[in-house]
Amino acid sequence: MVRMTKRLKIGLVAGSVALALAGIGGGVAFAAGGSSSATPTPAATAHPHRAGARARLERRVEHGELTVRTAKGPQVVDVQRGQVTAVSATSVTVKSRDGFSATYVVGSTSKVRAAKKQATITAVKTGDKVGVVAVRSGGVVTVRRLADPHP
Repeated sequence: MVRMTKRLKIGLVAGSVALALAGIGGGVAFAAGGSSSATPTPAATAHPHRAGARARLERRVEHGELTVRTAKGPQVVDVQRGQVTAVSATSVTVKSRDGFSATYVVGSTSKVRAAKKQATITAVKTGDKVGVVAVRSGGVVTVRRLADPHP
C-alpha cells in the first residue's frame, strides 16, 4: 500500500507540473523560470510542501509530451525549456540542455512573454532561454505560450 501511495504522489506532482506548463493550473507559475503569481494558489496555501516540490520539479523539466483531456477531447501538448537556436515571424526552434531540439509554429493565437510582459515573437532572440508550451495537431506543433524570462 505504501508503494501505491508513493506512485500516486509522484503522479499528482507530475500532473501539477503538466498543468502549470500548459497554463491551465489556475494561477500556477509558468515553468520557464519566471516568478510565481503574487496571489498564492490554493494548493500552495493549503500544502506549502507540495508547492515547493512542484517548483523543484518545474525547474528540472527539459521537454516532454502530454495528452490532456479537454472539452473537445484529448489534446497532445508538448513542453520544452531551452535555448532559442532559430527564430522567425512564423517559427521558433528551441534546444534543451540534453540536446533535444524542436521547431514550433508561431501563429496568431500564440502568446509570447518577454521580460515578464506580453510581447510578440520579434522580442525573442537567438540565444534566449525560453519555456514553450505547444499544441500538437496532426504533424503541426503550434506555440500556445512561449516565455522569455530575460529583459
